[in-house]
Amino acid sequence: MLERGKTIDESTKQRIVAESHNRSRMYGINQEKRDIGQLMLSPAELKARRLANEDWLNLLRPQFDEIFDLLAARDFTLFAIDAEGYILHMTGSEDSRQESANRNCVPGFRWTERDVGTSAISLCLKHQIPIQLTDEDHYCKQAHGYTSSAAPVFGKDKELIGVIMLSGRAHLVHPHTLYMTTTIARGVERELRIVRRNRELALHVGFLDQVIETSHSGMIILDSDNYIWRVNKRGLQVLKQDRLVGQAVTVLKGLNLSIESLKNEPSAWVNRECILKHGKQSAHFIYTAQLVTSQDGEHLGTMITLEEMEEINRLADTIAGTKAHYTFSSLKGQSEKFKKAVDLAARAAQSSATVLLQGETGTGKELFAQAIHNEGERTNNPFVPINCGAIPAELLESELFGYVEGTFTGASKGGRPGKFELANGGTILLDEIGDMPHHMQVKLLRVLQTGEVYRIGARQPIRVDTRIIASTHVEMAEAVAQGTFREDLFYRLNVLPITIPPLRERGKEDILGLASFFLSRAKGSASQLSPQAQEAITNYSWPGNVRELENCMQRALHTCEGKTIELHHLDLPLATPDSSPWHPDTLEGIERSGILKTLDKTEYNMAETAKILQISRTTLYRKVKQYIQQGRIPSGVGPNL
Repeated sequence: MLERGKTIDESTKQRIVAESHNRSRMYGINQEKRDIGQLMLSPAELKARRLANEDWLNLLRPQFDEIFDLLAARDFTLFAIDAEGYILHMTGSEDSRQESANRNCVPGFRWTERDVGTSAISLCLKHQIPIQLTDEDHYCKQAHGYTSSAAPVFGKDKELIGVIMLSGRAHLVHPHTLYMTTTIARGVERELRIVRRNRELALHVGFLDQVIETSHSGMIILDSDNYIWRVNKRGLQVLKQDRLVGQAVTVLKGLNLSIESLKNEPSAWVNRECILKHGKQSAHFIYTAQLVTSQDGEHLGTMITLEEMEEINRLADTIAGTKAHYTFSSLKGQSEKFKKAVDLAARAAQSSATVLLQGETGTGKELFAQAIHNEGERTNNPFVPINCGAIPAELLESELFGYVEGTFTGASKGGRPGKFELANGGTILLDEIGDMPHHMQVKLLRVLQTGEVYRIGARQPIRVDTRIIASTHVEMAEAVAQGTFREDLFYRLNVLPITIPPLRERGKEDILGLASFFLSRAKGSASQLSPQAQEAITNYSWPGNVRELENCMQRALHTCEGKTIELHHLDLPLATPDSSPWHPDTLEGIERSGILKTLDKTEYNMAETAKILQISRTTLYRKVKQYIQQGRIPSGVGPNL
């Protein structure tokens, strides 16, 4: 078996020539004169084939011209043939071209064994080896008196892409002619490999360019001298710059990049926070720097990735699950007072003004806040709630404003943003604002006045665009009068005040509607209230408001085995509001309401509640137990006593 691309000895050549002659006779090739029926391309087809083979033809033509200048122009002709045997190109004198035309050996004709019988071209195509034929080696007598040397040209994965043939008079035959033809073929193959590599490299570089340019993260690539070689579009947006390429990285002064430090302690350059001033603008981002080295460890450059702080905060908000879920469709109620509150909230959603939500515990203040956020322009940005009354005073400042690295023992490396920064571009809900410590009221007032926050330990402020919604169960006007809340802060917060009515003031229709709504969400359980149960829930004062009603329905669903909730499933007192000894307007009702509100405020810390009410813990325990036994405080509300 012949080895592709390898030169053969004389005896092997004679054998394959003899075999080809036999096949030529079998094919019916006219040995005396080649038939005019030989396959030929139209001009358009020839043009298309040349275009399909332009890679190697373009490389071949200059070599043909160079070789032709070295040879006797009237004695030799050079040909390029495609893998299917069609002649695509020839170089020669006018005389040699005419002689070739007489033998149909010109561009457009096909030269396979079935077309022309034994020839250097047909045998090279068939066996894919370099071969030289002389005189009567050719099957057709028209080729007698000529010598022809052909060599295959291989492309990627050793695929035959064409043949090169050098033809001349028989007396000029010389082994060097075949060697020259083979050398030309191998040279074309080498140049084709270079072209392919360059194309692949360009493709890869282009692909990487697109990856860098379309990356959601900002990217800066430095050369080995720390000059900016590349910045993608996102990087310029994060840095708030128009052009950086060609400048030293020191132009970004806040980075303080140290290659020596990066080599010695790479982990210290991961997720570093930076604020860059650029004119009147500032760029606030997290960046990571990483060395780029060769396989030998040579420093080639540095890659810096950037993430805008606002984007980090938005991601943290999504992961933390603080996204606002409720909309105005979630606010159920038909009473005039409630619809008025909803209408005011809907109007507030169309502006960025500060909103103050007031109402008793459990009336749905956070639902209103979420609905306002979701209905406004900031709906796709963070919604960050914080309970100002539940967080200890000494921790509230760091929670709201954050801190810089090294501020205090145990502080997170790199510092930590506060809730105002996390809510940048979105909404912050300052829940139970009426319980905020006095010294924090001063700091909050400054944020409202300037739109800037200072992290604890920081020298420079951070600009924030955060909408504020405040909520409280405290009567703010009364708190201002008593001196527990700053008057100037109250006026700053009281831009759009909305009072959410307690459930007892919303009427029978709202109470029954909400009860039915809570029951409908529990599929497969009881779905209706008996007449006695309906009367009980409409006569009850609901000190815990909507939250208490929801808890009551859930408790009833767990104790009810049928489809109808009866009176005994509710665990509520039977007295009507007019005859109840604990009606909210009675002295005992006021006492009970005060105890319940204080318990809720302290999250049922009995010691703290007793201290605030200035009664003993024994008295507090006795009264709470008594209220629960009498149904004056529902057993589902508060601690297990």
